[in-house]
Amino acid sequence: MAWKFKYEKAEQEKLYAQTHQKTVEVAVEKKVPYEKCEKCDRTAYRKAKEKCDSRKSQLEKKYKNMTIGYESILFLLAWYSITTTLFTAILSPVFLNDCVVFFGALGKGMGSLFREFVTGADSFGQLSSGIPNSILSGIVYWLIAGTVMAILFVITGWLIIGIGYQVGKIYRKYCWDIISIVVAITSTAVVIYFGEWIKNANPINLIVLLLLSHIIYIGIRCYVKDWMEERGYY
Repeated sequence: MAWKFKYEKAEQEKLYAQTHQKTVEVAVEKKVPYEKCEKCDRTAYRKAKEKCDSRKSQLEKKYKNMTIGYESILFLLAWYSITTTLFTAILSPVFLNDCVVFFGALGKGMGSLFREFVTGADSFGQLSSGIPNSILSGIVYWLIAGTVMAILFVITGWLIIGIGYQVGKIYRKYCWDIISIVVAITSTAVVIYFGEWIKNANPINLIVLLLLSHIIYIGIRCYVKDWMEERGYY
């Protein structure tokens, strides 16, 4: 009976505890991630950014001044070299004579080409001779001749423009730098200053020699740049 009494008493205490319990709030420490002071962080970032921007601006200004000075010196040297070379060319009878011969031959070639155009247009224009009416025949003749001449001039012009464009494209890709300017001025100066000695050694036209030397230079630059690009140097 004793154990039964103890059991009932325990049940009563349990019921009393359930009906009379109270909620008690207990402070519990909770860990939170550490957060930096945003104000301090923004201030440090702003100061670092201002310092970096200031340094960048100074370096850009310094680089721009150096570039302007470098380009000015190069321009003055190029102007001086070209001026002295031209004056020497004017005073060089050998070079002047070769210029006259070269451009004279070029002019004669253009004149011969024009005469060939006229001859071809005239040949096509003769097709109008079969027309019995002389007035109508003359009109048809000039229409045919004019059309043929225009076609020939257009084709020739397109060929010249196309060749010039391709040469300029190659030159811009491989030789558009200060080295090419130096080579052009130097080769021209050598041909002009030593023109008489060159003519005594080899009777070649100096203008032709100058053009050939520059063509060889362009070929070498193309080969070297392509070779370096294939091996990943560019």
